[in-house]
Amino acid sequence: MVGYLFRKMLRDMRKGAASYIVAAVIVMTGFAGYSVMSIAADQLEDSKDYFFEKTNFCDAFAEVQEAPASAVKELERIEGISRAQARLVKTARVAGLPAEAELKLISVSGDGYNLPLLSRGMMPQAGERQIIPGDGFSKAWDLSPGDSLKLSVGGRETAFTIVGAGISPENIYLVKNINELLPTPDTYDAAFMDYDMMARLYGMQGRANNFVLTLRPDADWEQVRKDVEETLKPYGCYRIYENKEELSVSVLEMELEQLNKVTAAIPFLFLMVSSIILYITLHRLIEQQRTQIGTLMALGIPARSIAWHYTAYGAAVGLAGGFFGGIGGSMAAGPMADFYRVYFSLPKVSSPVSPRYMIIGIFAATLFCAVVGGLSVKSATRLAPAEALRPAPPKNARQLFLEKIPGFTGLFTVPGTMAVRSIARNPRRSALSLFGIACAYMITATLVSMNSLFDVFLFDYLEKNQQQDITVSFSAPVAAGDARRAVRSPGIERIEGIVEVPAVLRGPGDEIDSVIQGIPQDSELCRLYGEDGQEVRVQPEGLVLSVHMAGRLGVSPGDLLEVEVSYPEKRISRVPVTAVFSQYLGSSAYMSLQGVEKISEYRDAYTSMLIKTPEPVRQELLNRLDDATSVTTIQNRQQRVDQYRGMMGNLTGIMGVMAFMGVLVGLAVIYTSSLISFEELKRELATLRMLGLSDRQCLDTVSVSQWLLTFGGVILGVPMTMGASRLISSTMALELFSIPDFVDGASLLVSVGLIFLAVAMSNRAILKKMKKITPVELLRERE
Repeated sequence: MVGYLFRKMLRDMRKGAASYIVAAVIVMTGFAGYSVMSIAADQLEDSKDYFFEKTNFCDAFAEVQEAPASAVKELERIEGISRAQARLVKTARVAGLPAEAELKLISVSGDGYNLPLLSRGMMPQAGERQIIPGDGFSKAWDLSPGDSLKLSVGGRETAFTIVGAGISPENIYLVKNINELLPTPDTYDAAFMDYDMMARLYGMQGRANNFVLTLRPDADWEQVRKDVEETLKPYGCYRIYENKEELSVSVLEMELEQLNKVTAAIPFLFLMVSSIILYITLHRLIEQQRTQIGTLMALGIPARSIAWHYTAYGAAVGLAGGFFGGIGGSMAAGPMADFYRVYFSLPKVSSPVSPRYMIIGIFAATLFCAVVGGLSVKSATRLAPAEALRPAPPKNARQLFLEKIPGFTGLFTVPGTMAVRSIARNPRRSALSLFGIACAYMITATLVSMNSLFDVFLFDYLEKNQQQDITVSFSAPVAAGDARRAVRSPGIERIEGIVEVPAVLRGPGDEIDSVIQGIPQDSELCRLYGEDGQEVRVQPEGLVLSVHMAGRLGVSPGDLLEVEVSYPEKRISRVPVTAVFSQYLGSSAYMSLQGVEKISEYRDAYTSMLIKTPEPVRQELLNRLDDATSVTTIQNRQQRVDQYRGMMGNLTGIMGVMAFMGVLVGLAVIYTSSLISFEELKRELATLRMLGLSDRQCLDTVSVSQWLLTFGGVILGVPMTMGASRLISSTMALELFSIPDFVDGASLLVSVGLIFLAVAMSNRAILKKMKKITPVELLRERE
């Protein structure tokens, strides 16, 4: 009997193959995503661990203004520190390239820490003019060992010989500041040179501005941090942090954390949609086979065996989806992990693919779909054999609540009215189809809306907040008058000086290492806007915080913050928060120039200049500033905008593919529901055809109900999309950024169009099936 039931299951599934295949494909897609992301995350972890070990990555960093290199001896006497190393870290402009480019120069020693992992070449020799640019910079400018690279330092150009290319943990994700979301290695990357050579280049022999530390296993980090701060206090120590707080490492860890969160959500979402399709299909099948179930029960087959028989339908779909999803995910995991390795410049490590994700996927998918199958047959197996042998009583003709609206039925033809009433006749299937369409709309709208996040994170800052054309940064604070004279030019439209002060902000919720930017009260080149779109101005006293920082610190306008400035002298002040502006990335805070003078030792000095100037004057100014001894970096805002716009093309394409998957999910739900409605109404369709109605007129019996359900699904999907946005905002927020509610009206309208496209495609497929069947064949059909 088991063999007979198994053969029956195969025949039934072959007859309704389309619906079962669709359900299995959706399960497969969900678990392929689960497998690929889980395996990719594991391989990234292996690459990270290998990379950190090979480069001898340190445990902690200490940054100072300038200190004797011999301070390492004092640091090594601190309990908990195993070893310390003095380094130089500077930024230098690259000369002789077609575009503006800068390198973050990091000194290295032969047996030191944070050494670059070389992709080619060798380490620089002691005292030689040799350099190792980062891999990204080398590839962008097609540089090879033996080539020459000119650096502009202190107004002088110095040529260095390239001896290799490599990367260290500090520049796997290198940006100038956290307000820049994406790295651009062609214009800003790391480079490594011998300490003695770099010390001569900057006139800092025997000096250092950066220390790397390794800790003993039993070290108390908080106590070590206090001791290091006290030791380096005379040298202008302004930041001490563990390696996990280093920006590149933080971004990598953040990405791994996000991968794990997404991995948990994807299978559930696709299983939910698949269960709707599977339930609708099996429920219709069991209704059709009611008399067969009664016959089996009358022959003495236990109801439990019959329940297991139909449960196996769902288990088979889950088994197939989980199995092929696991295989597909395992095959795609390698390219996915390689993409992340290239993105983060991590080395490739050979590691076996664990079968556990395939096993988990098969088990979870089989169990979930089997439960759906069991729920579908539950009511049928409760019937007595005699009752089950009788055909089910005809469903009552019900009016849909919309029919009570005056004039509503007049909007439809007779076939259309039949479709409207079929919704009321099958409330369970209609409700499931409505929910499935709402889920598909939510997926599509959420993914389409995510494109707007790039505008919020990146382009609002570059195009809305920043209005300058050029930013000139100095190697040290410069007197305001000298700074203005250095950049003065007849064609300049506006100049504004700013001062950047490293500080620690402490609030009820958190403590943040930040950079306070002092700007003029009437600044026109640095514009801040609140979440309501109104411009926010800095006040004579008080801080203006980003939404992200205010949330982390747990403060709002009117609250007081403790602000600690370490250089040139340590000062702690209580400063009120005057306003919050709309920015969700980074840790910059703003004050007026007068306010900065009150909390620090900076007086009438600038660290950078914001310049607004037309293009001809801009180029002349850039050429003149190349020779300025105190200028370290020159940033062209429009160049950065163009770079980021170009990079967004690939990300937009990825989002487009994911949104298309949402459309396919919607198509699957709509087509399955349409197909079952078509099968149910074959006799009615035959009658309409015999009465002379065309195929398209007959199609109204199916299409009108699908359009109505789709309208309802979209209405339900809009608040679901808003809820998904808030859920993503709360679960994906990290220390580096927070995510606003990102759904916008334009994205919702685009998603409506995409879901309507899915309905049109489903109707076209049903129309083709309708044209293949003659009226005589339809009249022979039985329920």
